[in-house]
Amino acid sequence: MSNAEDEKKAEELKTGSSLDNSCFSKGWILQLNQQEQISHFICLICKQVARNPIEMDCAANPNSCPVQPHNGCEYFQSRLAQLHISDLRVACPRQFQQDSQTHTQWRQSEGEGNEKIICDFKGKIKELHDHLENSCCLKLLDCWYKPFGCDHACPKQKLQQHLISNLKFHFDLVVKFVDSLQQNIQIYQNEMTQLKLQVQANEKGNRENKTLINENASLKKETKQLMDKINETMELKQKELLEKDNEMKKLQRESQQEILKLRADIEIIKKDFNEKENKQLSHYDKLIKLMEEKNDKLIQDIQKLSNKDEQKENDNILSFKSKYSSNFDLFHSPKLLHIFSGHSSSICSLQYSSLDGGRFLCSGADSTVRVWDLDINKQIQIFSGHSGSVRGAKFSPYHRNHRRPTICSASHDKTIHFWDIKTAKEYQIYKEHSELVYYIQFSSFTNGRYFCSGSQDKTIRLWDVETSKSLHVFNGHSNGVYCVEFSPLQSSSKDSNSIGVIGGAGYTLCSGSWDKTIRLWDIENTKQLIIFNGHEGCPYSVKYSQNETSIVGGNVICSGSDDKTVRLWDVRTGKQIHVFEGHTSGVHCVEYLPLESRDNDFNIICSGSYDSTIRFWDIRINKQLHEIKGFDNSKIYSFEFVPFDENKNNNENDKNNLRNSCDYTLCYGSGGGLILDISLPIIDDIHSSNMIIFLNKNKEIEIKLNTFES
Repeated sequence: MSNAEDEKKAEELKTGSSLDNSCFSKGWILQLNQQEQISHFICLICKQVARNPIEMDCAANPNSCPVQPHNGCEYFQSRLAQLHISDLRVACPRQFQQDSQTHTQWRQSEGEGNEKIICDFKGKIKELHDHLENSCCLKLLDCWYKPFGCDHACPKQKLQQHLISNLKFHFDLVVKFVDSLQQNIQIYQNEMTQLKLQVQANEKGNRENKTLINENASLKKETKQLMDKINETMELKQKELLEKDNEMKKLQRESQQEILKLRADIEIIKKDFNEKENKQLSHYDKLIKLMEEKNDKLIQDIQKLSNKDEQKENDNILSFKSKYSSNFDLFHSPKLLHIFSGHSSSICSLQYSSLDGGRFLCSGADSTVRVWDLDINKQIQIFSGHSGSVRGAKFSPYHRNHRRPTICSASHDKTIHFWDIKTAKEYQIYKEHSELVYYIQFSSFTNGRYFCSGSQDKTIRLWDVETSKSLHVFNGHSNGVYCVEFSPLQSSSKDSNSIGVIGGAGYTLCSGSWDKTIRLWDIENTKQLIIFNGHEGCPYSVKYSQNETSIVGGNVICSGSDDKTVRLWDVRTGKQIHVFEGHTSGVHCVEYLPLESRDNDFNIICSGSYDSTIRFWDIRINKQLHEIKGFDNSKIYSFEFVPFDENKNNNENDKNNLRNSCDYTLCYGSGGGLILDISLPIIDDIHSSNMIIFLNKNKEIEIKLNTFES
């Protein structure tokens, strides 16, 4: 089949029967024409008979004009020559091609049994195209199965024979084509399915995009409205700031004028003070001289007393001097009695209680509460139910009166737990606070039936132990409440405070907060009474003065703060009384010295600080009396005064020294997780009609006779 095509192409090239513009074969034309007929139509390039004759007129070289175009030469198509060439008679070019084949090719063709087909066409060149296309018997036809892959071409007379002889081949081509077509159909169907899915996805994406476009437009609109509102607000704020700035400038000018005025007043006051001070010093010198004269006179009068009375008085004075000389030595050198270890972090809470004749101490630290027997100096119980650090631990006076020794504890896990000391079991949990609980305290009235708690959630809650219910929530602090305290009993008679309601009128609650304020609350009507401002840090501890205190009469609150100070506040006036400065770090605990067993007390307060010291302050002269340095050099977080046990088998010398000095020892909790028990020598305060005892500037005890007349 490929040979037939080659033959067809060769035929067209040689005979010039193709439809292109190549010239006609000279040999083919001369088959029916004479040389003289075509001599004027020979192509100068290929030397064949021109198909499209062109004449040229060259003035420069009429006899030897080159074929290539050049200047001065004109070319034009010759219609007359074209007519003569078209009228030339020619035979069928296919027959001419067939006749031109070699003798060998003919023999081979005859040996194969092929029949020879002859075309007898003889006509003009202009009729040749119609013959070749419509009536030539040598025209090669394509096989009917060419669309299915058969490339065979043959004359019309041989086509039927080819179709019959290659029937199986053609059938296989059709089957193969159908299979290929089915595969293509399947591929197209798959592509159609994918296209449908893609179209659906695109439609879904378009819907989502449309939704997003709508949302975006809505957001743009809202954003524009918001920006307009913000711009409007900013303009108002700028206007307000400008007004405030003008007000501030005005206030600054007024303040400067006021400061200048105050400076002038201060200068006047200084001048007046200096004058008065000089007068007071002069009066003081006269008074000292008068006192010395009266002392000399009194000594002379004493010397005139009888020998017996004189000897007795001298013995008393010697005994007094001996006693207080010993006390003074102990005051400067406290003795470490015992160390309790077990906690692993700072001990933020300590409390003493006597149960069934024994002396016990409870402590709260890390996530445990521990009970210590002070008579045997050992830990006897540990409670480990909290999931956070324990900040407060107290013996419950209400349960002690009901013969069920109980400890209450507050923790960072936001809960308050009650523990049975004997069974070591937890039997009550309060979970109403929403943040960590710092502190708890039981009421001084109604035998401790009520207790309060301070929390980081900025509230103070009042609870009824008997009903296990929250009675009231005190709101007012702007930050966490770190410490709380009930006011003391209004009478020493317990019967008058055993009523079933909240203590009656007159009882208050005091709280210290991270907002740097101390607040006083009326328990009966739950109203806030006073806000004490002055501390520059969180008040870590607040304590009421006891009713038995001779000077302040229970109307003073003592506070220790992170600002390194101890302060006194007057409940009656709502003002600060005094600031004690001396600690070099935050003060975490304060307490009044417990001397209620004496007829009078020293009016002394104690403070424990992160600077690892415990300091003693006299609130009458507003000065520090003494300082005890911590034995383990750790921060002091808590302390508790513990009554001395006279029945304990101590060393006789230590026992006598302790009894001569004070009825109490001091236990303090350190930042290192230790509880240290130390001796606490305190000097008696004697107010007699003829003696005054005080500390001079050198911290030496002086005794003077009282010569002032009432």
